[in-house]
Amino acid sequence: MWPTRHFLRIYPLLAVLFHDVSAAKNNHCPPLGAVLPAPTSPSSHPAVQSAVDALKETIGALTGAFNGTAVSIGVKSLHETTPLVDIHYTPSVLDPRGASQIDASTVYRIGSVSKVFAVLAVLKTPGVNIHDPITKYLPRLRELKQQQNGTVNQITAVDWDDVTLHALASHMGGIGSDLVTDLTSFPVDWTELGLPQAREVLGCVGIDGIPPCNVTDFWDNFGKRNPVFEPYSSPLYSNTAFFLLSLVVESVSGVPFSDFVQEHILNQVGMSKTSYGKPDDKLGAISLDDTMWNSTLGIEDPAGGYYSSTEDILAFSEAILTNKLLPPTQTRWWLKPVTFTSSLGIFIGAPWEFIRADNVTSDQRLVDFYTKEGDLGTYHAILVMIPDYDLVASILTSGPESSSSIVQLLFSQTITSLLPAIETAGKDEAQAVFAGTYVDEETNSTLTLQVDDEGPGLNITEWTVRGMDVPSHWLNYLSAISSSLPEIHVSMRLYPSGLVAGSKTAWRVAIDLGTPEEIAQADAQLFWSQGSCLAWATMDRAVYEFGALDEMVFSLSDTESGGAATSVELVGFRATLQKTQPDKVGKALGEL
Repeated sequence: MWPTRHFLRIYPLLAVLFHDVSAAKNNHCPPLGAVLPAPTSPSSHPAVQSAVDALKETIGALTGAFNGTAVSIGVKSLHETTPLVDIHYTPSVLDPRGASQIDASTVYRIGSVSKVFAVLAVLKTPGVNIHDPITKYLPRLRELKQQQNGTVNQITAVDWDDVTLHALASHMGGIGSDLVTDLTSFPVDWTELGLPQAREVLGCVGIDGIPPCNVTDFWDNFGKRNPVFEPYSSPLYSNTAFFLLSLVVESVSGVPFSDFVQEHILNQVGMSKTSYGKPDDKLGAISLDDTMWNSTLGIEDPAGGYYSSTEDILAFSEAILTNKLLPPTQTRWWLKPVTFTSSLGIFIGAPWEFIRADNVTSDQRLVDFYTKEGDLGTYHAILVMIPDYDLVASILTSGPESSSSIVQLLFSQTITSLLPAIETAGKDEAQAVFAGTYVDEETNSTLTLQVDDEGPGLNITEWTVRGMDVPSHWLNYLSAISSSLPEIHVSMRLYPSGLVAGSKTAWRVAIDLGTPEEIAQADAQLFWSQGSCLAWATMDRAVYEFGALDEMVFSLSDTESGGAATSVELVGFRATLQKTQPDKVGKALGEL
């Protein structure tokens, strides 16, 4: 028999909850990820249709003030063939070189969204391990320290043997951000701004008529730049890192970087409007007299030189989430943060920028947005993936009235307008597929599930097995039979685990111990937020004959067209309950 103190080690905040507390707000703690299956036909849902119409009006009001800036916004569900959102704004003034009408096939420059191709190319290159030090593939980097005029030490020279490909891909290499931003390359008298007379001039940039930096410029000069941090200590945005990754791809594959990306990524997805070099001008969103459309970035091209369209970005994002480019486990690993930033809401991956928010859905749960932004002169872009809802999005702009802030505003407007409706569509589908009462008369067992507005997932409103009320005995399952356990409110909600085998889908129960008010009071006594949210540490704890008591496996009928649950297996309880028809629920319960 486990003593109560062992139980408290599993749920440490219960020591706080046992005391009288005052009221606070509601709290639920789902596991990370989707709390319900994503809706499979969101475009047909009235709430989504209304949200899309409202979004069109909102975007129209914003872009109506643009005279020379093109805008393209696309949002697509992985379960549908056509986009949910397909909004394009053609300004009154465009450069005659480019497209006269903006649509989903119009080509924009996508800036640093290009970095995703560079990292993916590394992951897809046979013989390359992203966790290797870069000197395994580019040993010449060790020679760069010889370019330092003074003492060579940790402050003045990068120890390239400590810099892995993964560190470079996630902005954690600690190396200098760029070579091309050296101010001496610009025809300005910098002594008027307090800088000393330049002793040497780099002379390459790639914009404003200044030639781009080439490979020789890099090898002759980058060693003169000091490191900024030690590897894996603090993120620092680096374009140079992605040029180095492109050199690795070329060194190992034996083909130019652009050819490798074309064959192994763009052709594989069917991205006919995406290119490393400038496409036909008539395809492009080009603002009047724009010079960035034609600019060649040299060594910066792998980091920010690509051109693409709305339809291609959506197709690429969908290919990532549906594991068409990498095996599923590798995709999931790739789509995880590598480091924090000094912002509470932004994390960095390789090369992802993760945004986290708990204010976009009615249940106020944490939702992760997987993004990559890009900015190149008058071009601004963002690629977005929302795995919890099986959504991908693209926002592309070109013109003098746009900026990264405008793209972020468009992104925010799109998400806050659309996601609550997508959530509603998902709830309605879950209500039809999973909600209801499941009964096994032989074992006197009943499970009732409900979709509600009180919290995420499915609410377990009734759960009895062999005549025993499961929620009221949950503490016993965790600490063995004990007469000294405290009385505490137990609520249970059910969430999908993502594990699927044919017509079966596995779910897990998350337990909230204490009333919403008690949980909030416990959180208020800690200096960190949501300290009582420990689903990751408390699930799969109660096990009987190797079967988890919190695991449920639904069997679905007609899974190809959505289907509905016909039964649920309570794994740890070794009981299978059949779903009752709504008009038979009362009769079935009465016979128990």
